[in-house]
Amino acid sequence: MMSKTLATLGFLFVGLLSARADDNKDVEEAMIRFKKGMANPSAPARAAAVADLARTPSEKAAVAIGSLLGSEADAVKIAAGEGLGNFIDYKKVAIPLLIAGLNSNVKEPKVMEAIFKGLGKLGDVDSLKTIHGYFDDKESDVAKAALMSAAEIRNVSSIDLMINLMKKYEKIDEQAKKSGGGYGVPYGGGQDPKQKLAKDVLPTIIKALQTITHEKWATTKEWEIWWNRYKATFKIDK
Repeated sequence: MMSKTLATLGFLFVGLLSARADDNKDVEEAMIRFKKGMANPSAPARAAAVADLARTPSEKAAVAIGSLLGSEADAVKIAAGEGLGNFIDYKKVAIPLLIAGLNSNVKEPKVMEAIFKGLGKLGDVDSLKTIHGYFDDKESDVAKAALMSAAEIRNVSSIDLMINLMKKYEKIDEQAKKSGGGYGVPYGGGQDPKQKLAKDVLPTIIKALQTITHEKWATTKEWEIWWNRYKATFKIDK
């Protein structure tokens, strides 16, 4: 009996080593294709190389992809931001790279959107502290991407922030309507940038809240009433 057990364990051990060898081979082959693809002068071709490498996650691949978020064509950085979302088993490497990418792409909303998508896919609660800081970004596309990133992570800590922001933006929108909707000049002169931001972001806040809570409320008042009633006991259903 003992000899059979040892033989079985030995077989499993050899199988494990073989699987690891196959994994390493896949990673090395993916890295070779990646390096070849990155030598292409075409940005779309380099972006495709990034997307291909992201399908074979490893620590080495995460570092290679994350390094592109600092200085590359936008198409490549977008592929890198989204691609790092595949690195769930390498979160400790991928998340700092994505957060650093946010800091280095503050003037590139589309790249920041991609990075937020990556963070959302990784689903790590610890990244929410950074994501929450972009909820009220002055660039509506960035704010909306941050909100939906947090929505994908689904944590109670996001709810108060979203409801408070919704109340703030609804108040801005209502005040602008009362003054005639003009910017600088009563009843004319263009739309106030704050009102435009509020109108752009409000629907996304509601969508994000619905995603987190699986509730279907559609107005600020409804969300406020619901949250005041259930805040103390609410838990995220997985």
